[in-house]
Amino acid sequence: MEQKPRGAMLSRRGFLKAAAATGAAGFAGASLTGIAASAAQAEPAASETLGFTYHNEHCLCNCMLQCTVRDGRLAMIQPRENEDKRFQNVCLKGISEVQNIYGDARIQRPMKRVGERGSGEFEAISWDEAFQMIAENFKAIQDKYGKEALWIQFSTEASQRFPPLLASVLGAQAGGLNGYDMGQGNGQIMAFSPWIGMFAQNTMWEWPEANVVILANTNLVETSLTWSRGMLDAQEAGTKFICLDPRFSPTAGKADQWVNLRAGTDPAFFLGMTKYILDEELFDREHVLAHTALPFLIDAETGACLADVVTGTDPETGEPVELKTFYMWDEATNAAVPHTAEGAVPALEGEFTVNGKRYVTQFTRLRKDMEPYTLEWTAETCDIPAEMVADVAEQYAAGPSIIDNGVGGIDKFGNNDVAGHCYALIASLTGNYGKRGTGCGIYGYHVTPYEAALGAWPLPEGMAPAPSPQGFYDVVKGDAIHGAMFFGDIPTQKAANWNKTLEWLDSLDFVCLADIYHSSVADFVDLVLPVCSKFECADSVGGIKCANAHILANLKVLDPLFESKSDFYIEKGIAEAMGLGDLFPADGEEYARALLTTDDPQMAGFTLEKLQEAGGALRLIGSEDLIAPEVGFTYGTASGRQEPYYEALLEFGQAFPAWEAPCEAYPENPLREKYPLQFNQARSRFRVHSAYSGAKWIQEVAEPCIELNPADAAARGLEDGDAVEVFNDRGSFRTVLRVNEAVRPESAFMVESTYRQYLDGTIMQSVSNDTLNPRGYALPFGPMIPYNDTLIEIKKVGE
Repeated sequence: MEQKPRGAMLSRRGFLKAAAATGAAGFAGASLTGIAASAAQAEPAASETLGFTYHNEHCLCNCMLQCTVRDGRLAMIQPRENEDKRFQNVCLKGISEVQNIYGDARIQRPMKRVGERGSGEFEAISWDEAFQMIAENFKAIQDKYGKEALWIQFSTEASQRFPPLLASVLGAQAGGLNGYDMGQGNGQIMAFSPWIGMFAQNTMWEWPEANVVILANTNLVETSLTWSRGMLDAQEAGTKFICLDPRFSPTAGKADQWVNLRAGTDPAFFLGMTKYILDEELFDREHVLAHTALPFLIDAETGACLADVVTGTDPETGEPVELKTFYMWDEATNAAVPHTAEGAVPALEGEFTVNGKRYVTQFTRLRKDMEPYTLEWTAETCDIPAEMVADVAEQYAAGPSIIDNGVGGIDKFGNNDVAGHCYALIASLTGNYGKRGTGCGIYGYHVTPYEAALGAWPLPEGMAPAPSPQGFYDVVKGDAIHGAMFFGDIPTQKAANWNKTLEWLDSLDFVCLADIYHSSVADFVDLVLPVCSKFECADSVGGIKCANAHILANLKVLDPLFESKSDFYIEKGIAEAMGLGDLFPADGEEYARALLTTDDPQMAGFTLEKLQEAGGALRLIGSEDLIAPEVGFTYGTASGRQEPYYEALLEFGQAFPAWEAPCEAYPENPLREKYPLQFNQARSRFRVHSAYSGAKWIQEVAEPCIELNPADAAARGLEDGDAVEVFNDRGSFRTVLRVNEAVRPESAFMVESTYRQYLDGTIMQSVSNDTLNPRGYALPFGPMIPYNDTLIEIKKVGE
């Protein structure tokens, strides 16, 4: 399938031409120097001031920054001083902002489409005209189709730090399930609690107490660079790190051991570990009997648990719930007894008759279910030596051990939840959950156990966003939405298969984008609005957040550049045009004070003035110890134990994790004859999704490219630096080829997402897989988009 012809891209030249007709300066300045000069004109006197803010939420590092402004221009960014040096951080992305916010990709003023969508024909308009245009279109859509037919969604790059209000005020949808980065969590959390989320319940500062940490597709050294110190500190203390990754990533290079398994086979690796642990009796029998549901009885035919069910109340929500009492076989009385029976001696294995029916223990079922996953099968499936599987299994089972899963890699495959389920299973089996130095989940972005409850801006009772029954990945396949406003490049980052997404955008009555930079979707909307960066505020404060055991303030560093406005003032301007402006705070200071008004004792006495005096960061009261309390052995599960047997997934054949090949990128797929390469996308230390694509410094060292193993490049007659086309039946894009031995043969690697102006006007998500696993709809976080579960081919441009 060819890339859809869309006419001219919304280029810098196109914006300048449109702006010239109206006497405007255009989409971006003629050069970096020119923009810097125009920004400096607002403060002509030579001066130097300091400002404080914190940085990108996309990487979840939230680095606290000290910013030097000279002659009205951001000139230097440094880490803000902090007594706890673990929070005194900055990386090259943050440092590059001194150039990025003035870069050619910066949107300068409101622009209205005057040609066809995708034509690149825009003209500059005033903010009043823009707000009126939005208000008229929003009202027309909601009057005709209902309030819920309007979709308003934020990404963190185009969001300053105040919670959005507009969707609540209008009753619009504000985004449903996320669709990415939560697949492993889907499979993991059901064993321990329906409420804990995908993050680990302890922190990386506990890693020195573990003997082994398995990094399951966790490129920590790049994706959350500032927290790689947790890994390096633990290594110095003697902890061994084992990295599972098809690519020799920077994290694999720093790890003690690298497992270069075939992409998408993480579940197979852990299933092989499980079988080996069972066969070699490496599991913790005492832990399994005392703290897991594995001794519980299940129907030998159906797999249903033997249990009594009554109606009770959920202690968290107050809603009615089913309360279950499970049964196990008591060897002392030779009878089935409730799992809460005191003095019982539970049988771990065996088949028993209860009321004339055959039952087995979950552990007995586990042994049977794991029979296919021999070391030989695992080695062949994962394309690694069998001894490697046994070696990692022995190290992990010896414990105490931790599994740190990331937010890429296997999470972008159709079988991602099976991997997470495997983590929960082997942790429960070996006693590597609940006590010091053990655990599983995401660690690299969750570095303290503290979370303060901020206040809120009061809205009239009942005023809230419309429920979102679908995630964006499903919204783009339907016709329930008729108008959309995106703060940030949502369509190319939260949906796969760009050509299908583009068809959906074309079907909408009205589409508006508010963004800092000329992101890829800007070319296909009706109205483009310029948003402030995190360094610019109209007020003294642009947002408040709790992160890293601190209350952080987005304090003013610069006045808004060009004609940009913060997302707060864009929302407020739309509301005012619709006659609803009185529902909003008067300004940022009023909103900040509302958020700081809370009964949370961790914030006692915190005020905006104290935050400003402290340089935008106040440590939460009582947050000195960054090691979380021991998780313990009481959980929010039906039995209060670890429950790696998922009765709810019996209909999918996944009560215990079972091997399931990727949905597209598996070796036996006949499609591989046509498209033999697996397309692997991941984050980089140079960008977060597409953010920072417009920084010339970043472009100089990290130009968008696709990487191939030298053998795969040679087989196609390709050389380093060739202009290539990447394609499959969904679409294609163009980029530059780099040859790299770190990439696994039969795969290709590319840093996820960039602006289309750096890909010759094409979009890399044109090829990505949008097939959703039906089982996802039965999981806590919904189905995940299998971006990496994608097959492609590569050829020279023009061939």
